[in-house]
Amino acid sequence: MSLGGTIEEALPSALYRVRLDDGRIVVAGLSTEARRTLVKVAPKDRVTVEPSPLDPTRGKITGRRSSATA
Repeated sequence: MSLGGTIEEALPSALYRVRLDDGRIVVAGLSTEARRTLVKVAPKDRVTVEPSPLDPTRGKITGRRSSATA
């Protein structure tokens, strides 16, 4: 299950603080596939996050989304 969100802050160790569309805040790193395809992210970017099934405060960034909201 992938969720949308916005990167709020870049943290050390290649982690990012992401505010999900439902208001939750998670700490997420880039997934292996996103690193392999050289996805670049910065604060204020819209991203797709896959939350961890074991820890709801963690997740993986699986890709960037367009900044336009539909």
